[in-house]
Amino acid sequence: MIAPMNSTNSTIEALVLDLHEIGAVQFGRFPLASGRVSPIYIDLRLMISHPAVLRAAAVAYSHVLATLSFDIMAAIPYAGLPIGTAIAIETDHPLIFPRKVTKSYGTGKSIEGKWQVGQQVVIIEDLITSGGSILKGIAALKANGLVVQDAVVLIDRQQGGVANLQAEGYRLHSVMQITQLLDILETHGRINASQHQEVRQMVRASQA
Repeated sequence: MIAPMNSTNSTIEALVLDLHEIGAVQFGRFPLASGRVSPIYIDLRLMISHPAVLRAAAVAYSHVLATLSFDIMAAIPYAGLPIGTAIAIETDHPLIFPRKVTKSYGTGKSIEGKWQVGQQVVIIEDLITSGGSILKGIAALKANGLVVQDAVVLIDRQQGGVANLQAEGYRLHSVMQITQLLDILETHGRINASQHQEVRQMVRASQA
């Protein structure tokens, strides 16, 4: 159960604990597509089965979005799409999304939703590692005449994504960084110091 929140910090703390509770943040040995093994696995898609957690995430995103200037939001499929929808309902901001594959029938759309050329778009994604999915989504939006400067994620894994976006001229805003998530989980006894340190070592290695 999510308790009422009074501040941004308490919102983040409660959200981290709920993400761990529903299994969206797990610790162990997880094989990656690269062949490496990660001591942490974050699956924010699980929030769609826990509406209260998804709603809390939307509120957390809304605090970040309130500091930005934009006309419309664009969610990155697939993980970003239910999050973007929840944020749209929470904030009343309109939402679009770039299709992974352009329709070969009907109107042949590459972007779903209502938009106009020249509108300022903020990207919504679940998390960032290298930033590849965000950059791909930005490319699709810009190809259709939309303007992008900012992207917002729930969790920054601190593995180079921010720098990669900056190198292309974009700004990344996160609700939290993975090191903040680790601090909260250890403070509340959800992980031990060894687990905390192992993930931090992975982050440092990827940054190097």
